Amino acid sequence: MIRVAVIALLAAMAVSTTGCGGGSGKTSTTSKQRLTDLHNISQLQTAFKTASDQPRLIVLVSPT
Repeated sequence: MIRVAVIALLAAMAVSTTGCGGGSGKTSTTSKQRLTDLHNISQLQTAFKTASDQPRLIVLVSPT
């Protein structure tokens, strides 16, 4: 089970670092991307709808 989780994590990291979102012409130094700490589901829904023209990544982390 841990092996599958590690493989999935590595695959997700590989996809996120290769820039599969397309060629927008921006480099990582000029983009103004940020991580947002959400406290309830309505914040997630609002952020998801607002960025409808951009690639989005949602990461759920749980201690269990």
